[in-house]
Amino acid sequence: MRQQPGSRACGGWSRRALLLTTGLVVAGCSQQERPRLRDEGSQSTGEPTKQALQALLDRRAEALRQGDEAAFLADLNHSDAKLVQAQKLLFDNLRKLKLTTFGYIAEQAIGTPEGEVHRFTPVQEVVQLTADAGPGGVAPASSFRYSLARRDGRLVITEILPLTRDNADEMGAYGLRSDAPWHLSPLTVHHVDNACLIGDASVPDLQRYADAARGEIRHVESLWGDRLRFPGHVLFLTRDAENYRRWYGLGGSSNFKPEIEGFQIPQQGVRQNGDIYQDQYAGSRIVVNLKNIAAFGDDPRRVIRHEVAHSVGARVTALSPGGWVLGAPTWAVEGFARWAEQVNDRPYLNSRVAAGAFRGAVPTSKDFYDRDASFKYALSSTVFYFVERTKGRTAAVEFYASVIKYNDTEGEPLVQTPIFNAVCKRVLGMTSSAFTQQWATFVRSGA
Repeated sequence: MRQQPGSRACGGWSRRALLLTTGLVVAGCSQQERPRLRDEGSQSTGEPTKQALQALLDRRAEALRQGDEAAFLADLNHSDAKLVQAQKLLFDNLRKLKLTTFGYIAEQAIGTPEGEVHRFTPVQEVVQLTADAGPGGVAPASSFRYSLARRDGRLVITEILPLTRDNADEMGAYGLRSDAPWHLSPLTVHHVDNACLIGDASVPDLQRYADAARGEIRHVESLWGDRLRFPGHVLFLTRDAENYRRWYGLGGSSNFKPEIEGFQIPQQGVRQNGDIYQDQYAGSRIVVNLKNIAAFGDDPRRVIRHEVAHSVGARVTALSPGGWVLGAPTWAVEGFARWAEQVNDRPYLNSRVAAGAFRGAVPTSKDFYDRDASFKYALSSTVFYFVERTKGRTAAVEFYASVIKYNDTEGEPLVQTPIFNAVCKRVLGMTSSAFTQQWATFVRSGA
């Protein structure tokens, strides 16, 4: 997350399951014969089956791969204009992206009859970009409820309900939320090197940010070196306050403030049987609010660099399952990104230290964004300035890469564990207590 300094804002898959489009920019593919409409796995007068649903979904995935919009929309209830328009939007947006994998998984869906309609929950929609990578075929996904009914002797989709933060209890489904921008807004896409820049209608000047993104990504990747990372970067840019709230459900996050300039959103993935993968993220997305950047008179390059600094380490970052686990230590995540920006926070930080704000410890994750976030960003960055000063820049990056492999918990922050002591010994050649003492002296010295 990127916060303005001193502001009040806180800071492989089987073909049956998925259709592959490896190395393909999906726009511009040749047309092929439209898939026939048929009801595999169901009787013409019986209840819809999961097998019939999967066959229908496979037809839609094939249609998108072939660029056949009519076939992609063919199995919808065409009397529902809103449903058809939403799926047309999805088709148009996804055709502009570089896809490695696209498809649907209904293997774990449970069918429930409600009158003439049969509802299936959850159905996983898998959208893997060339910028993504997951272990053992794991790919980013989102969850939906599909409703089917029989019309004129064949099955049609009458509803596609996305799983959101607000309706999860109502749907009675456990899954991955469906709030990607390609479901919500018409998008423009610009590809540069290994980055995909995506903007809405509020960013007619999307291409002007290509050079900025290219330079900042190269800078951060140079810092990161040959450590494990995703193949590319996906950046969504907007000046629209409502889209900024809607995209990836940012507005519903506990740490969301409308003034924040950017977020990095790690993506969980699913296996080809629909199981949610809990050991590693499968992708990363960045959302940047250009209007906020302009309002603060900030530099878009620095904001992009900050969020890319989050993204470059996302593949090795410990996945946070929620509950009592807080995720990788926030002081490390935000401190490293702030250090990568090379913003001079020292005058502000020194004044706060002189006023007694520093207590000799790194900020805790639980309330990092709640109170005095500007100070916590600045203080956290000094960890990496200290390591760089004493051990070198490579050690600062290695320290970060080592720390984010582990999560904080409410009961025992990582800095209080034997694991952190082992990281300090291996990377810095000192115990965690010696590190804390020397770093605290560095902070108080005003260096």
